[in-house]
Amino acid sequence: MLKTRYFSWRMVRSEWNKTNYLRLLIMVAASVLINLAVEMFSRRSFLAGFSFLAESPSRFFYDTLIILFTLSVTPLFRRRTFYFILISCTWLGLGITNFILLGHRATPLTMPDIMLLSTVRDIIEKYMSYPQIALLILVISVVIGLIIWLWLRMKRHKPPYYFALVHFLLIGAMLVVTSVVFWKMNFVTTRFTNLPEAYDDNGFVYCFSVSALTQGIDEPENYGEEAVSEILAAQEALPQSKEDTPNIIFVQLESFYDLNFMKDLTFAENPLPNFTALKESHSSGLFYVPSIGAGTANTEFEVLSGMNLDHFGVGEYPYKTVIRHDPCDSIAYALQNLGYETHALHNNNATFYSRDRVYANFGFQTFTSLEYMDDIAYNPIDWAKDTVLTAEILDVLSSSDARDFVFAVSVQAHGKYPTEPINGAQTIAVTGIADAERQNAMEYYAQQVKETDQFVGELVAAISDFDEPTVVVFYGDHLPSLNVSQEELSKGTVQTTEYVIWANYAMEKADRDVQAYQLAAVVFDRIGIHEGTLTRYHQLHADVPEEDEVYQSGLETLEYDLIYGDQFARLTDIDTMLMRFGVKPIAITGVIVNGDEETIDIFGTNFTAFSVACVNETPLETIFISPEHLQVSAATLQADDALTVAQVSATDAMVTLSETEVFIYIEED
Repeated sequence: MLKTRYFSWRMVRSEWNKTNYLRLLIMVAASVLINLAVEMFSRRSFLAGFSFLAESPSRFFYDTLIILFTLSVTPLFRRRTFYFILISCTWLGLGITNFILLGHRATPLTMPDIMLLSTVRDIIEKYMSYPQIALLILVISVVIGLIIWLWLRMKRHKPPYYFALVHFLLIGAMLVVTSVVFWKMNFVTTRFTNLPEAYDDNGFVYCFSVSALTQGIDEPENYGEEAVSEILAAQEALPQSKEDTPNIIFVQLESFYDLNFMKDLTFAENPLPNFTALKESHSSGLFYVPSIGAGTANTEFEVLSGMNLDHFGVGEYPYKTVIRHDPCDSIAYALQNLGYETHALHNNNATFYSRDRVYANFGFQTFTSLEYMDDIAYNPIDWAKDTVLTAEILDVLSSSDARDFVFAVSVQAHGKYPTEPINGAQTIAVTGIADAERQNAMEYYAQQVKETDQFVGELVAAISDFDEPTVVVFYGDHLPSLNVSQEELSKGTVQTTEYVIWANYAMEKADRDVQAYQLAAVVFDRIGIHEGTLTRYHQLHADVPEEDEVYQSGLETLEYDLIYGDQFARLTDIDTMLMRFGVKPIAITGVIVNGDEETIDIFGTNFTAFSVACVNETPLETIFISPEHLQVSAATLQADDALTVAQVSATDAMVTLSETEVFIYIEED
């Protein structure tokens, strides 16, 4: 027994040697160098990394401590060198990824971005050329190969368990104590109202770590039925909704921004004449959005839900987390309670940001995506032009006798904006930009936003002649990804666009600035609608400053209750909608088989370029001829074969969005 104890003590003492202390020093030095390199990549400047170290040594130390903590676990493994290299390269890889990402958008990398990889797949061809994609795949393959090779080649060593465990716990305790002290001093925070500024102030490592650890809304203090009931009781002072209310159309315009607010820039023509005229004669104002240069889905989320994303996890996309799986209170559900039919439209693929699932959980009865649209024109970088939305919106309004709520999302002005002139592409000349690449991008963007503005004018003209009272709300989802800085703006901030409320009947002009999550409440109040828990909450606090702590605290309590809590505030039960794709039925009406040429001509209604014929559930190569005619070559039909037409995703033909009823082929003599 004594011998065993003596032996164990000797083992403990033997681990506290120069070799292990040297490894610890190497770990500390590596953490400093990794953090410095990551900041250089994230700030896209060699000198900016050193500037962060010099100007914010405390924050640099904190970020280094986080890296050191992740490395401190490596001596506990037998392949400690492998894990040391793996973790080090992971941090460096995140920094490099952020460097690349910031070349395409203004928002830095967060953990939710990693979760959005399936969405990136849908649009990567718009941002990278095929050789670049091939190179990226090659690099990823080489990295994976190197990891496997290192795993197989690295020697195993008996870990210095006592030494490693003590230092792991000490570094962990140091990180916890530092975090508590910094938080109590308000030196760091987990609430970022401006993500790029937060990354600049706190460093990449801390901000990315917070984005990985935070998700959803934390349970508020004193949460319970009594607290929720107290908030709801105050809403009883609001009137009931009017019975005779108009159709409502919300049009979210991709990257739509008034370029006339850019200082020192001169444009050959006003890119937004229609929107400018609407602002002058109808209710409008600044529109505060949760994103900069990207994050369309988050602006959507705030508008549809009435919820403030500041209360959620850092960089979170609810479309990819909670709303992807569960129904959520929204203005669509609220309007259904008043007899409205609810429709979503988007001239991009249905699966982008999981809208094919999310819209059903937001209470939309129909969703018309790119796959269900015909006669689509594309811009020079292959985004669908917005003009197609005018006819689609009119089709929706004419699809039923009920009042309609239409939520349309445009896509034409989406980046990545070309930095080199595109042969034959129209642009609007811009002066006042020194950098040639940025000038090319700005001139291209100005033309695209001009064409979106033309769509605005077309829609207003069409609804002017529509025989039902209708309100249309236009707003931009975020600034374009042109690295616009606050110093370049003469009005608003990098997180503001604009909105305008137009109606085809007389409506008094009343301007005010609004947050995205307040927009629906403001519009509904103007037309006499007071339906929905959060709509009523915002209307009750219409004159309260947005930053008021009581207002935000009550809002956060209701948000938590409706999504994560016991739903005391949910006024009616909601279920995921059995959403229908498109408002125009797609059907097969007849088939002609040409046995000599081995072709099948399929006739029907509302086919599109994304219609695929299937025989006995097997998809066949299909040629789109017209909305009434498809053709399949090198195929034939046998008696009693089952024929259907599927609408497949614009980005993945393996994904079927909907399918026609089965057409049974009866062979003729």
